[in-house]
Amino acid sequence: MFSFICPRIAAVLCLLLIHPVVWADEVLSDADYSPGKGWQVPGTGFKLGGYASVAAENDHQSRATIGVDNFSLFIHWEGEGKLRLFSELDLERPVDWEKGEGITAEHAYLALERLYLDYLYSEQANLRVGKFLTPIGRWNVVHAAPLVWTTSRPLITEHTFPTNATGAMLYGTLPALDNSVDYSIYTAVGDDWRPDPKLDPFEEAYGAHVTLPIEGLGEIGFSYANFEQKSSIGERKNLLGMDYFWSHDRYEISAEAAYRFSDNGAKADEKGLFVQGVVPLSDRWYALGRYELFDPAGSSSTMNLWLAGLAMRLSPAMIVKAEYSHATNNSIHAPAGLFASFAILF
Repeated sequence: MFSFICPRIAAVLCLLLIHPVVWADEVLSDADYSPGKGWQVPGTGFKLGGYASVAAENDHQSRATIGVDNFSLFIHWEGEGKLRLFSELDLERPVDWEKGEGITAEHAYLALERLYLDYLYSEQANLRVGKFLTPIGRWNVVHAAPLVWTTSRPLITEHTFPTNATGAMLYGTLPALDNSVDYSIYTAVGDDWRPDPKLDPFEEAYGAHVTLPIEGLGEIGFSYANFEQKSSIGERKNLLGMDYFWSHDRYEISAEAAYRFSDNGAKADEKGLFVQGVVPLSDRWYALGRYELFDPAGSSSTMNLWLAGLAMRLSPAMIVKAEYSHATNNSIHAPAGLFASFAILF
């Protein structure tokens, strides 16, 4: 791999050495860059961005760790026509320090989070083809560490359905009763592109999500999906979901609920919900709390999880987070304990 990459790096360095003045002028003349908005490559339709996060975890279920959690690179291209290309490569846990084990890179994985082509036909109807985040609920599609309030992720947003889909999606915004309705209709058939070995990808899926504004009361969303997964081909699963979001004067309330059932009877059912609130304490400090209920497939007991934490928003692109969570009936060994992180969008 390194023999493949090194000649290309050398070629780039040679170009920089041959034309240093031109390169510097082009870079410095691009005054539009600021953290969180990416960098427009001069003279092209490409924009580079991404995010990084470091985290410390004292999970009751495993060893305490400190390390780089994610280093994600966004590559965005938009020409003068209706086509747009987007990709996200995420280097997960490239290096960790584990109590009793020292520094390790054994958990490192380069994930292909997204790679899709959009055809922007109109505000009402657009087509996406490739690998994208599954549009179930709200958290999954905005899950990047700098954009969410907690280091840990709600259980129903990663256990109950595959977080990525490879296929096609029709999406847009439709007028309805003096308001607008956001919708997405998608399908995933065949192999997932570079599936994460820790996840169970779709074998076949069909689904839809709609978001409706409620005047003065936020917005509410509804999800439906019918799918099979690689580890359980032949078991057809159905998912019904609902999500809610409200914000005012930096106060926030968000919630999601999901119920998944299948051909295999009630023992294969999985359901859960979470409710999260955020309260501003000062210009930068926020208090937050979350309650989760989760009833995993095959379990005879329902899990409850309570979380309380603080977050300091250093800028729109940077956040420091710390939280403590406690779980009961934790038969799935979900993360619970003390967590802290720093995340930056660049």
